Amino acid sequence: MVQFNTRANEILLKLVYYGPGLSGKTTNLQSLHAMCSDTQRGEMFSVNTQEDRTLFFDLLPINLGYIYGNAIHLQIYTVPGQVQYDASRRVVLGGADGVVFVADSSEAKMQDNVDSLSNLYHNLNANRLNIKQIPFVIQYNKRDLPDAMAVGVMNRRLNFRSVPYFESVANRGTGVMDTFLAITRETVSYTFKKYHLDKKIKDFEEMLNLIESNVRTSMQELPPPPEAGASPSPAAETTILRHSNVSVADLVPGKVADAQELLEDALKSNMETARLYSELKQAKDSLEKKNEEMSQLYAQLDRANKDNLKTRKYLEGLVQNIGEAVISYSPEGKILTWNMAAERIFGYSRPEIVGRNMAQLVPDGLIGELEQVAQQVGRGQVIQDMATTRLRKGGVAFPASITYAPVSGSDDRVLAYSALVRDMTEKQDLQERLVYSQKREALGRLVPPLFHEVSNRLTPVLLESRLIAESAMDPDQAEQAGRLVKAVESIQALLLPLQAIMYPPSPNPLRVQLNDLVRQAVSLVEAKAHQMGATVELNLDPSLPETALDPELLVKALTNLLQNGLQAMALSPMKRLRVATRTSGDGLQVVIQDTGPALDERRQAELFDLASATTTEALGLPIAEVITRQHGGRLSARSQEGLGNAFLLELPSQGAQVLPPAAPVPVGLKGIRALVVDDETFLLECLVDALGAWGVEVTSSSRGDEAIQKLESGTFDLIVCDIRMPGLSGVDLFDWLKAQRPAMTRRILYTTGDTFDTKTREFLELSRVPYLGKPFDLKQLKQSLERLLETPVEA
Repeated sequence: MVQFNTRANEILLKLVYYGPGLSGKTTNLQSLHAMCSDTQRGEMFSVNTQEDRTLFFDLLPINLGYIYGNAIHLQIYTVPGQVQYDASRRVVLGGADGVVFVADSSEAKMQDNVDSLSNLYHNLNANRLNIKQIPFVIQYNKRDLPDAMAVGVMNRRLNFRSVPYFESVANRGTGVMDTFLAITRETVSYTFKKYHLDKKIKDFEEMLNLIESNVRTSMQELPPPPEAGASPSPAAETTILRHSNVSVADLVPGKVADAQELLEDALKSNMETARLYSELKQAKDSLEKKNEEMSQLYAQLDRANKDNLKTRKYLEGLVQNIGEAVISYSPEGKILTWNMAAERIFGYSRPEIVGRNMAQLVPDGLIGELEQVAQQVGRGQVIQDMATTRLRKGGVAFPASITYAPVSGSDDRVLAYSALVRDMTEKQDLQERLVYSQKREALGRLVPPLFHEVSNRLTPVLLESRLIAESAMDPDQAEQAGRLVKAVESIQALLLPLQAIMYPPSPNPLRVQLNDLVRQAVSLVEAKAHQMGATVELNLDPSLPETALDPELLVKALTNLLQNGLQAMALSPMKRLRVATRTSGDGLQVVIQDTGPALDERRQAELFDLASATTTEALGLPIAEVITRQHGGRLSARSQEGLGNAFLLELPSQGAQVLPPAAPVPVGLKGIRALVVDDETFLLECLVDALGAWGVEVTSSSRGDEAIQKLESGTFDLIVCDIRMPGLSGVDLFDWLKAQRPAMTRRILYTTGDTFDTKTREFLELSRVPYLGKPFDLKQLKQSLERLLETPVEA
């Protein structure tokens, strides 16, 4: 009879495989047991007679899992088929929810099948079960026998209810699954409808299909039987429950015992024993699983404890090695813990200070501060970044920032105080240096406009002094004008290094021999070297190929490097400067080595840094580095004690494209029509005077819009224009020329002292127009104008 466990939502159904002896009932159970997955099947039980030969019954528990919230469990029994065990069959059949009749297909066994079916009818009646109502399925087993009867014949003799029937060869697994699925579906359907459980399920047929689908997916194919001569596969594990040798004679004397009742009681007892054994086995498996889980939990707990120990050691190491002092002390002020940073900041070792009072670290005037902190932290408050002063060992005061926090127990009672102390000495120094740097930065922002104004003022002075010197008729006036020119040129020389750094001129590469440039640079410093008693040794590679370089710029870079080497050897007992050239891969190299004192790493890092230069002479190396980079090369330095300092200048052997030689100018500037535009009146007048002295027909303009009007009304051979002007700037004028007079964009020379301005730099780099950086002299102006006239207008 079906059993319900409403608390666990479990339904227990009993299925019985019935039939004549040796028809294959036990084989069906063994095949099912082999097909079921380990998680789905229970242990198979067999209860045998005392002779251990004839089967009483088998029990195979199968779990179908949760279906719509109900866990469905099956208990599958077989009955002994022999005639003498009719009582056993009747007892096992009691409470059955579904029956599978296993018929033997052999023609010789047909009468046994009929007798067994009749016996089933009587035993069901004895258990108050109706063979016409109970879920019922027929299996025709042993279909592989040579004398197997036709299924139709057997159906007419045995299938009086027209129930589902299946052909089977149980020992091969054929038909076993189909039979089991059919009786399971029939039994579940009948039970749910009988007790009206199907009303709670929206789609009952879908549930039955789901049961069948779950069973099919969880079952596996039965392994094929072993071939002839091969060792048989091991049989499925079966628990055997045997009768003890108890007989009627062992009963209490004087008590009348019925042998049939004894047999039924024994079978019921054995069936209960098998059920209890099954539950005990499940409980054992569950306990073993729990034990395994407990072992895993214990292992996890052990790992967690080890991790906690590691974490504790890590935190202890973190506290010990943190950059700030971490101190804990009792409410009475007694120091409890003291980390390594506290030792470094305060100067006390741990044994020296632990157990002392915190007041030892506080200046006398701030003792009251500790009392205020104790009151606040004692109430559970945290004091963040309190700026104060503390004492190092020896009584030296230092600025500190301290964060105080309570150390509480499990009951939230404050047990101690913690103090995170930061030494603010270095931060204060950095702040002071930052303020100083900001002041220097503000001063530095004044340099570009100041440089621009000085250049604008100096250029007309330089031009006018040149004009006076060239036009002076009286010797005394000429001498005075010459002194004026030298004075102005000396001022210009002071500004040129800064101008070269701020906005270096673009290289004009020519095909040159690097060795010649080195010799030229050496000749410029020979006098200074001789004066200080230094020797200059040359080791030049004669096989160096010619390459494209700007000779003027590169000689300047080499001269700066040589002068730096001479300055480095000023106090050295041995003054020797070695210069060598060589090839390296696809490049050329120049090595300049002095015998001066070695430079430390910090000084080496600052060699080419403009911000580290404090004098105009110190700009030599940054200028050399800029010129090297403009040629696509690299400048580096190495220093070693006892060997001096070596500078390596590396250049590509194939430099920029060589400019073609300038064609001879048949006619100079005489007769050329020029438009001069500059908002500085004095400079404009000087430019007009200078160009007029060279025979140029000059038209002047002090504004950009005025210059456009003159361009629209007349024609000019070249334009000399300032960049930075009020109103329409030189850049705006260039944009107008591109649109209206594109040919003149190749005949314009810009003058500017504002190369610090980002927009000015971008314009000069993108347009690639020629320009003169202010201040400039007459020679530079004339050469630039002549070079400008050589440029084809259509280029």
